[in-house]
Amino acid sequence: MENRKVELLSPAGTYECFLAAVAGGADAVYLGLNKFGARANAGNLSTDELLRALDIAHIRGRKIYLTVNTLMKDGEIGELGDFLYEPYRSGLDGVIVQDIGAMSLIHESYPDLPIHVSTQAAITESAGAEYLKSLGVTRVVPARELSLKEISKMKQETGLELECFIHGSMCYSYSGKCLLSSFIGGRSGNRGRCAQPCRLMYEGKYPLSLKDMCTIDILPELIGAGISSFKIEGRMKSSEYVYSVTNIYRKYIDIYYDSSDYAVSDDDRKRLISAYTRSGNCDGYYFRHNGREMVTLKSSSYSTETDKSLPDVKSLLPDVDINVKCTIRCGENAVITISDGVNEATTVTGVIADKALTRALSIDEITASLRKCKGTGFCVKECTVECDDDIFIPKSRLNEIRRQGIEEFKRSATAPYKREITGGVVSVGSKNHCLSIPESDRVKVIAAILNRKQLKAVLSSECDGVAIPMGVFRECKEDLKAAPDKELYIELPYIIREEGRENSRVNIERFVKYVLDNFPVAGLYASNLETVRILSGLDNKPLIVADVFLYAYNNEAYDFYRENGVDKTTVPFELNGRELIKRGIKGEEIIVYGRAPVMVSANCTYKTLYGCDSRTGEGMYLTDRKNEKLFVNRICKECTNVIYNSVVTCITDEEALFDEIRPSSVRFCFTDEDGDEIKRILDRYYSLRNENGSTREQLINKYTRGHIKRGVE
Repeated sequence: MENRKVELLSPAGTYECFLAAVAGGADAVYLGLNKFGARANAGNLSTDELLRALDIAHIRGRKIYLTVNTLMKDGEIGELGDFLYEPYRSGLDGVIVQDIGAMSLIHESYPDLPIHVSTQAAITESAGAEYLKSLGVTRVVPARELSLKEISKMKQETGLELECFIHGSMCYSYSGKCLLSSFIGGRSGNRGRCAQPCRLMYEGKYPLSLKDMCTIDILPELIGAGISSFKIEGRMKSSEYVYSVTNIYRKYIDIYYDSSDYAVSDDDRKRLISAYTRSGNCDGYYFRHNGREMVTLKSSSYSTETDKSLPDVKSLLPDVDINVKCTIRCGENAVITISDGVNEATTVTGVIADKALTRALSIDEITASLRKCKGTGFCVKECTVECDDDIFIPKSRLNEIRRQGIEEFKRSATAPYKREITGGVVSVGSKNHCLSIPESDRVKVIAAILNRKQLKAVLSSECDGVAIPMGVFRECKEDLKAAPDKELYIELPYIIREEGRENSRVNIERFVKYVLDNFPVAGLYASNLETVRILSGLDNKPLIVADVFLYAYNNEAYDFYRENGVDKTTVPFELNGRELIKRGIKGEEIIVYGRAPVMVSANCTYKTLYGCDSRTGEGMYLTDRKNEKLFVNRICKECTNVIYNSVVTCITDEEALFDEIRPSSVRFCFTDEDGDEIKRILDRYYSLRNENGSTREQLINKYTRGHIKRGVE
C-alpha cells in the first residue's frame, strides 16, 4: 500500500457542485467542460469557472481532473489540443480519457500532463493496465466489475495508481462496451448521452437495472487493497448530494487512519443511503462476480432524495488559514507577509504611512483591520504588526494593504501549478495513414458464428473465411479440418479476467499457442487492450484485427493501433457514411450484417430471472416493453453475457458507399440464426452480387441500417 492517504475524489457537474465537493472534504474533484465529457447532460463548467476552480483548489491543496472521456470523431479530435491549452497552463492536475487516439494526442502535446484512463476503457486485467503504463499513462480507473482480489493483483503487478468507485450508480454493461442507448435512440453512452435503457422494463421486471453502490462498511478492505483514489459517482447529481456523500466518506476515511476502531454509525449510514438512492444499495462487485441481490428487479426508480435541509454549500467552503505579518514605517511602503505554513508571499505594497497629525493608530487597530477577511476565502489565525508609534493610515488604505497581500499570496501559492508551453500543440492530420496489408480490389467475406450448429452452413457457402469464438473452437476442430479452403479467424473473448475461468490470461495464452501451432489461422480478433498486449508478444503472429469494442473512431486512434501491434481495425458501428468517408477506412473491415452486440455484462440475466444453470451456449431472449426481443448469448465458461440488438443491422446494399470507402473485408455476424437461415442469407448475398455485380437489394425483410445514415449525437 502507498504511504499516503487514499485520495477522496468527488464529482462536480456544476461550479456549485465543485464548491460542495471541496467543502465536503474531497481531496480531488473530477468535472467536465462543455465538450468531450461523458456526462453531456450535466451542467458542466465554463472555461472561466474551471480556471477559477483550479486556483481555489490549489490554494487549499486539492486537485482537479478534467473529463475528456468520450470517443471523438475526426472533426472533433483536432480541437482537443487547443481545448486543453488554457486548463493545462493554469495547472490542471490530470485528464480522464477513454479514446485511445485522444490519449495519444494529449501525451504528445502535453507530455507532463497526467493521463488517467477512464473506466469507459473497461480495463479488467493487469496486462491491459501494464500496456497503458508503457504508453505513459499514470492512473487507470479499472472496470467496476473487478473483485478486490483482482484490483489488489493489478496494483501489485503494475504499480500504477488505481482509481475505483466507492459510491453511486452502476452500469449493467461493462462501461464502454454498451451500445444499447445508441441503437435504440441514437444517444451514445460513448458520447456522454446515455438515455439509460437499462432502467426500462424487460420481461415485466427490471433485470438490467443495478442497485447503487455503497461501500462505507468495507472501506478498510478497499484501502488495504492498495487503491489510490476512491471515486464517488454523480456528475448529474445535486450539490447537496455531492456535499453530503463526500462529507460522510471524508469522515470515515479519516477515522480509518486516525483510529484503530472503525465502525459506521447507524445515523451516518442512513444519511448516506438517503442521499438519492436507487431501490437499495449493494457494495458492488468487490466480493462477488454477479448476483440477483445486485439488481433492482421491482423498480428502477430512485426511492430516496437528497436531504434539502442542508445549508447553502457555498457558505461551507473552508477558508484557508493564514498568518499575517505587517511592517509599517512612516514615509515607507508598507510590507505584508502572508503564510499558510507551506506557501509564503511578501508584498511591498503601494501604501505609505504618514506621520500622525493628531491621533496615531494603535497596533490593535491595525491588527483588527488586517484580520477582516470575511468573504475572501481566508481566515487570519495569527497577526503580527510592527510599526512606528506616530503613524496614521486611513482604514481604506489598511484594507488595501491586506488586499494586495492576499492577491500576491494567491499568485505565489498557485504559481507552482502553472505551466508554460515551450513547443507547439501537436496538430492532427500530419501523419500518413498507410497500410501494410496487401491491397486487393476483391473484398473478402467473413462469416462469424456463435455455435457449431451454424458452422456447417457457413462452410458450405462461398464465403472466404469463418470467425469462431475461442470458447466454441474446440467443438469445431474436426469440421474445420474438413474445410481447408476457408480462412480461419478466432474471436478472442470480449473480456479478460483473472478468476480461473476460460477467459483468463493464462488460458488465452495457452490457447493461442496451441491453435497457432496446429491450425492455419489467418487472423485473431481482439476486443480489449489486454488481448492486444498478449498478442504483441507473439513471434509469428497472424493478422491481428481490432474488433468493434476497440474503437477506432478517428485517425489518431487508427494510427495508434497500427503503430502498436494491430494490423487491421473494424469500423465502429456509430459512424455514419459521411463520417466513414471523412475518416477513411480503406483496407479495414466493416460489419454489414448481424445483430449488434449492445451490452457485455458480468451479470447474468438468466441467473437474475431464473437462477444459474451454467448451460454453456444456450441463448435466451429478453422481451422489452414494446414486445421486441433482444437475444442474449450466455457464455457460461467465461461467466459473461452478451446482449444483442432486437433487430438485425443490414447494410449489404450500400454498394455506392462501399465503392467510396473501400473496405478490405466485410463481415456477417450470425447470432440466433439456424443453419437454414444462414445458408439462405449467404446464398442470396452471393446470388445478388454475382448476377448484378452489386447487392443493391436487401437480404431480409425486417432490418435496421444502424447508424450508417443517421449516426449518433
